[in-house]
Parts: sequence; structure tokens; C-alpha cells
Amino acid sequence: MLALILSGAALTVAIAAIIGCVVLFRKLTKLQATHSLLLKHLSKSNDSLQKRIIELSTSNVNLGGAIQGVASELQQTKYQQDEMKEEMTTQEQQDPDSRFYTRAVKLVELGASLEEIMRECELPRAEAELLLNFHKK
Repeated sequence: MLALILSGAALTVAIAAIIGCVVLFRKLTKLQATHSLLLKHLSKSNDSLQKRIIELSTSNVNLGGAIQGVASELQQTKYQQDEMKEEMTTQEQQDPDSRFYTRAVKLVELGASLEEIMRECELPRAEAELLLNFHKK
């Protein structure tokens, strides 16, 4: 009789263990499905980020090229400006009368009157008025 009780108890424990294994197997299956979905989501996110990185790298390269182009144009403009200043200086030195006109223009920019321009630059009234009218605008 004891053997029968023990075998019944062993059978109950075995059934409980099987039920426990089935429950654990179902939980494991659900976890694996969730894990699989998360991996797919991470993979899609990773692909999206990789594409974005490539886009940003390409934009960065394009922007770098554009900046180099602008810097080159700026350098060229500065060079031209320096050449023009040098040319103006040379012209002023070659033409002594241009000193008076250069001075007259500076006086106009400083707000000098017609009489001041005529006196300081030794210009006739008509020329002083012309300079004054032209450079005041």
C-alpha cells in the first residue's frame, strides 16, 4: 500500500514537473518571439541610421567643397581688391592733379562744405560742385 501511495505521489510530482515544463516552454516561446521582434526592430533602426550617416557624410563632403569654393572666391576677390588699390595708388602717383580730387572726395565724405573743398583742394567752383553732387548721393 505504501508502494502504491509512493508511486501515486511520484506520478503527481512527475505530472506537476511536466506541467511546469510546458508552462516554462510557453514562456520561453513568448520571450523568443519578443526577442525576435526586438531584433527586427533594432535591425531596421540600424539600417535607417546607417543610411542617415551616409547621407550626412555626403552632405558634409558637399558642404566642405562648397566652403572651399567660397574661400577660393574670397581669396580671388581679395587679390583683385589689392590689385585695384595698387593700381589706384600708381595712378594717383602718376597724376599729381588726382591727389586734389582724392582729397576732395574724402572731404565730401567727411561732410565738408563747397567752400572748404574749393579752398583745400584748389578746385574751381564748378568742379567742386560736381564732386559734391556726385559723391553725396
